[in-house]
Amino acid sequence: MILLVLSISSSCAYESQNREKLVSSFEDNFGFKPPESIKEIKLKNRGYFDFQVHYMSFTYDSDVLEKIIAHDQPLNVVERNNVKFEIIIEDLKKDPNYPKWFDIPDKNIDRIYYKTDFLDHTFSEYYLWTDKKTAMTYLYVHFFD
Repeated sequence: MILLVLSISSSCAYESQNREKLVSSFEDNFGFKPPESIKEIKLKNRGYFDFQVHYMSFTYDSDVLEKIIAHDQPLNVVERNNVKFEIIIEDLKKDPNYPKWFDIPDKNIDRIYYKTDFLDHTFSEYYLWTDKKTAMTYLYVHFFD
């Protein structure tokens, strides 16, 4: 008698900090290749059944940020000391699986760019911010069906 055990997982994950390998991911997200001023790019994608989460961080460059904001319209902006700002931070803190390099917005953040229900899924959310202290920009995209 032969017993065959087959394990199929409905989860997937990918993480990299290799800038060269992540140029295409940056371009897929923002519609252009990162210029040389973007020295560092980090990415983690994870999914399980019907949801996906994308975490990305990259070196801050004001021209690049302006180009991303123009590309990703329509975006809302929320400033610090606003109830919505605090709600977004609390929502981000609920994710127990973000990478160690992914900094949740804290005192070094003035504003968060965001939008919801922008993808062809049941629910989607997008958050973009820059940490002034570390000079890194962060993107968080989450969606599910």
